[in-house]
Amino acid sequence: MQKWKVGDYRSIEHTFTSEEVQAFACLTGDNNPLHVDAEYARRTAAGGQVVHGMLAAAFISTLIGVHIPGRGALWNALQINWRKMIRIGDTLRFIARVTAVQTATHSLDLEISGVNILSSATYLDATAKVMIMPEENKLEHSGLLNKRVLITGATGEVGQEICRRMAAEECKLIIWGRDDVRLNKLSRSLATNVTRADIVDLQNEAATQSALDAVLTDGPIDIFIHAACAPLGYREFGEIGHRAELKSHLTISATAFSHIAERLLPTMLTGSSIVAILTQAVLDAPPLKMSAYVAGKLAASGLVKSIAAEFGPKGIRCNGLSPGLINTTLTRDVPLRIKQVEAAVNPLRRLCTPMDVADAVAFLCGPQATFINGVNLPVTGGARMP
Repeated sequence: MQKWKVGDYRSIEHTFTSEEVQAFACLTGDNNPLHVDAEYARRTAAGGQVVHGMLAAAFISTLIGVHIPGRGALWNALQINWRKMIRIGDTLRFIARVTAVQTATHSLDLEISGVNILSSATYLDATAKVMIMPEENKLEHSGLLNKRVLITGATGEVGQEICRRMAAEECKLIIWGRDDVRLNKLSRSLATNVTRADIVDLQNEAATQSALDAVLTDGPIDIFIHAACAPLGYREFGEIGHRAELKSHLTISATAFSHIAERLLPTMLTGSSIVAILTQAVLDAPPLKMSAYVAGKLAASGLVKSIAAEFGPKGIRCNGLSPGLINTTLTRDVPLRIKQVEAAVNPLRRLCTPMDVADAVAFLCGPQATFINGVNLPVTGGARMP
């Protein structure tokens, strides 16, 4: 990624034509006669045809998407002030200048202007916030090469990203999920890195045991990552259905985690590792209507500490990882306003992403974390500092 600094700028020029205005009207359905009917527009106070404002804004998109910052650019915000009406035949120079760089979030603040190249008059000015979406680079091997990794919850957004991250480390993956279509698609995308892909109902003890037996026929597991989670119901404590939801979360987050760990641990060798995906809600006051979810994760947190204490002497580490609010289908019923507030009060000014979680998982499993055991690592951008 190019290293941008304050003051850097790029520009493009464009002459607006009648054909473009007609094509834009056809594409968008904006057939306002002020734009497309020369005779009508002449009789108005505008005194003639006016180019669609958003057609002009499209060239701001070109400037951002191709030139500054270019490849991987994604708008977060754009505010435009229209100073003069753009006419057919006008040629504008669009200039974008960097006013701030946020390296932590890979984003830029831009100041933008549209200036007539003949009169030097400013026809529009704007400000934009732009994120640069970095490409995933193939990682250098970090001691995880050919490790056998069992990942539950592989068909969720977080689970899929963990699978991709561990595949990038050239691990051999055994992936469990509950969505057959997603599991098959993920398995195909990761090709030779996936050695097994199974639909496993973690609420069915016999099915879980059978799947474990099949996995262990090929040898011990080096890393176990428990990313499975029951669906969120957002029920008040004591509400109808709450007890069933509580049972589901306790079963998947804690009982199944314990069952799998119990079966794997006797076969795991020194240097093996277990990671459970928890939640920032276990760190302090829990959110409302999520007691079943929080209870399941708290139970898993207790198991993490106990496993770490009992199996640490054998060289087997066990850690938890507590992400902040992530914008996934699991949290789609969380009001947008709550997500916006969560991002605004976060020191890094954004929500957690599945990639953030996957990177932290790879760290906890890798050789840089060999003396980290029994911790619950907050992945919250500093929103929680226990």
